[in-house]
Amino acid sequence: MRNIQKYLYIFCINALLLEIFGCSKSIQSATTERSSLSESQEYVVWLEKQSMLYNAEKISEGISGQGVQWRRPYAEPQTKELVSKASVWVLGYAGSMITRPNESVLQLWGDEALWKAFSEIGVQLLHTGPVKKAGGIVNYTHTPTIDGWFDRISYDIDPNLGTEEQYKRMVKTAAQYNAIIAGDLIPLHTGKGADYLLAIRNYKDYAGIYTMVEIRKEDWPLLPDVNDIWTSVPVSKEVMAILKEKGYVPGYINSNDAVSNASVLSGWDATGQIDCIDGKVRRWVYLHYFKPGQPTLNWLDPSFNGPEVIGADAANTIYDLGAKVVRLDAVPFLGIAPVEDSPMAWHYLQPLSPLATDYLAFLIRKLGGWSFQELNMSYKDIKAFTKEGPDLSYDFFTRTESLHALLTGDASLLHLAYNQMLDAGVNPMSLVHDLQNHDEITYQLVQLDAEGDKKFSYHGRMTSAKEIRNRVLDEMREKANGENAPYNKLYRPAKDGVATTFAGFISAALGFRDPYNLTAVQIGQIRDGHILLAAYNAMQPGVFSFSGWDLVGALPLKTHQVEYLLADNDYRWLNRGAVDLMGYNPQAQESSWGLPRAKALYGSLPQQLEDSNSFAFRLKHILQARRNYKVEISKVLAVPDVSNSGVFLLVMKLPENQQVAVSAINFSRSSVEEKFDLTKIKNLDSSLLTGHKAKDVINGKIEAVISEDGSFSIKLGGFEAKLLVVE
Repeated sequence: MRNIQKYLYIFCINALLLEIFGCSKSIQSATTERSSLSESQEYVVWLEKQSMLYNAEKISEGISGQGVQWRRPYAEPQTKELVSKASVWVLGYAGSMITRPNESVLQLWGDEALWKAFSEIGVQLLHTGPVKKAGGIVNYTHTPTIDGWFDRISYDIDPNLGTEEQYKRMVKTAAQYNAIIAGDLIPLHTGKGADYLLAIRNYKDYAGIYTMVEIRKEDWPLLPDVNDIWTSVPVSKEVMAILKEKGYVPGYINSNDAVSNASVLSGWDATGQIDCIDGKVRRWVYLHYFKPGQPTLNWLDPSFNGPEVIGADAANTIYDLGAKVVRLDAVPFLGIAPVEDSPMAWHYLQPLSPLATDYLAFLIRKLGGWSFQELNMSYKDIKAFTKEGPDLSYDFFTRTESLHALLTGDASLLHLAYNQMLDAGVNPMSLVHDLQNHDEITYQLVQLDAEGDKKFSYHGRMTSAKEIRNRVLDEMREKANGENAPYNKLYRPAKDGVATTFAGFISAALGFRDPYNLTAVQIGQIRDGHILLAAYNAMQPGVFSFSGWDLVGALPLKTHQVEYLLADNDYRWLNRGAVDLMGYNPQAQESSWGLPRAKALYGSLPQQLEDSNSFAFRLKHILQARRNYKVEISKVLAVPDVSNSGVFLLVMKLPENQQVAVSAINFSRSSVEEKFDLTKIKNLDSSLLTGHKAKDVINGKIEAVISEDGSFSIKLGGFEAKLLVVE
């Protein structure tokens, strides 16, 4: 809170001074006094030295013309190599870390005691999220990030989070525990930093970085009034349609902003009158998919400045800082183009988007790293992005479905979704199966949306995908929000997700209206549900990822705690509360960045690792079983039909000794017995397994013996998971 308030205070003081001295008034002509602070040559020189484009050249100097870029093939995804190297990830969101007094976040992440705990649990990769300078610049003052460091303006580490030396120390400490570091690239946009300020001043070819267009003076009356040179104002869809007809822009978009009026926004903002470096006064319109402070990059400009800025960022993160993996944010939006006879642009999944994504994936692999992407899209589309692109993608195909199973005690939707995924040829090993991340819990159900009127067997009758989707969305909105769970907030006007933590979501599933005052029994029930979701995600091929919020059982913050961050309805701040992983600062009420401390149900890692019933201790045993049998690189054979709707079964062939494993998850609250027939599994000779024992490798107990007819029974308690290996 202190840092946030400090930055807001500085920002407000600067705005007040600008108003007092008249600097906030629109520039009326090219004869504006050239000695003005904001437009002086000295200021432009200062801006250029701050800019990413200027510093990109310095970053490439150590790579261009050197053999370092020719030591690794890069044409195809290296999925198995990455999964074999690191298949258990933890996300540590920088703004949410509680550290020792006077310790930086990067120092905490480089702490050997923390890594000892991570290693004991089974962590092989720490995903830091974005940690470089973000936000904007007003005059000579840096303004704070508006989107959790996803509005990057520099290659430098944010000094509020640590130093470059501390980052490199973190990389070395992780390596001592056979682990690696993952960072983030934000190829869609930047913040309003030096690059943006130089672009709107028409300095050199900086305008080529962005999807922005100069509007001729005779058309300025079309644009909204803007009172100063530091802000912008949304342009209506009607005006953008006119500007499209005049040949200025490709058209308007469907905004992805979280504000309540997002449906009427065009995605374009207008600047005020800018006194440019050549003496001409200009006005611009620029594109932003999310917040107005995140101007969109142009991936197909003759200058190629946008790709240069991001390419240098990748090189800096991997080659200079030492991270081995980077997350690619929002890549479906990297291309935009006009559509004939339509005021709306083609702005989602335009063919440039997978090409630009491929370019980044090639560069990252060429430099010795790997990449993964955040894509919530249909099977058809994701296959286009992954054919030659990033090495991994988020599992948006079964994530909502598994949460729906826990919420309702019915795994029918998960069963349908997993079979659809296998039928589409999407390999589960290519996916990151995660618990909580920095975003809301999405409900979008993109594949069902894409299937439309196509009918599937669901709950014993043929039902259209559209009908299934609408029914599921209604169930999730009702059960995890509103009167049943007032602490969870639906996200964005589309209400296509809920801003909460996993502990908060499970609390809603269990019918707890006040998770901040729970009994020990109720906390144990939440923990059981949390372990169940962890087991589902971990006991399948691919990467299993969880977060610091998961590890301590963080509940969502209350709205009044972060009201100052919710002005634009971005409720994701509720699920980003501060956590003290190691118990280093029990008196701290906020993170080192200023987010309020979340109520944690499970305690610190040192406490949990001494308690055999704790979340972290139980997770450790699940991950030990996963690692011992190399589940992460196994092959899925089938998702068998079940007689109990709350049960989900996954049959896998393990990579060593041709062993067969069955991941068995009971999402219902009641004990069940499920008879399982191996003879129905294709590409499996069940006769070879007759008489063999099926052992739960999590608890170490023999659960069944395969009968002569190739069947055996699985007994599962409520909210119980088992990994049965036929020895």
